[in-house]
Amino acid sequence: MGRQDFFLLIRVLLNYIPNAFQQDVPGLTIEEKVGIILYRLGHGASYDTVGHVFIVGKTTVYQVSKSVVQAILEALHDSTIIFPAADDVEKWAEIKESFRLRQGLRNIIGAIDGTHIPIIPPANDQWNAYVNRKGWHSIVFQCIVDAHGNFCNVYGGLPGSLHDSRVFRKSQIGQDLINGVARFPADCLLIGDSGYSSRLPILVPSRNPHNEEGAHFNNIHSSTRIVVEQAFGRLKNRFRCLLTPQAIVPLHAVKVTIACMILHNVLNGHQCNFLDNWNRRNTQEERLG
Repeated sequence: MGRQDFFLLIRVLLNYIPNAFQQDVPGLTIEEKVGIILYRLGHGASYDTVGHVFIVGKTTVYQVSKSVVQAILEALHDSTIIFPAADDVEKWAEIKESFRLRQGLRNIIGAIDGTHIPIIPPANDQWNAYVNRKGWHSIVFQCIVDAHGNFCNVYGGLPGSLHDSRVFRKSQIGQDLINGVARFPADCLLIGDSGYSSRLPILVPSRNPHNEEGAHFNNIHSSTRIVVEQAFGRLKNRFRCLLTPQAIVPLHAVKVTIACMILHNVLNGHQCNFLDNWNRRNTQEERLG
């Protein structure tokens, strides 16, 4: 995030961040508060490490993190993570054209997929509800992104043991599509992997392509749907706190994750650079795929 974007974010958050914390915590400028949270989100550093960098106590870093994350949610969520109204014909036409330009598939208005965010298991997780299929503790999110990798619909924070299909059924958009409630024009489709039902307005790959045409379709499908996987990759490489189990309760981990998605959209909107070498893969990132 550049200097101009940093101060723009501060102006947006100015009315949402408390000027002071509890009486026993020294006051900080809004620039320091925003700097602390951006450093923590971007580096995935512990409260102790961030405290050493900014010369404040661990408790102060924790309180700043909570207050600024909440401010980001209140100030920017509704204006940044936007799923258009069903009757917004012009917007849907624009989105369809953006997807068509990727690989030629028509009538696609969003790519849907799930992703896992690592957490330290809650003390009361006696049934291992947060252990996902890869064997580590996480919360799971279902997201829809547009053709530019912006998050436009987010649902999640559920225990990592839940399969994507169950998360979909629990989500509002999933329930609406299952019950025939119009969330977008009738000729539009989401694009998703084979874990989603082909009986819904979701374009899924051919399960058993028997000819060249089917294989070609799957290739085009994969090349279009990959935008959501790329969005997750960029999100986690911009905000590396999402690659490391956070020593926070699941509810706050949910807020932190959504705040990162909001900031991801803001950075995309301001065309902030994303360097290819940020996508370097290490063992931890492969594990979190």
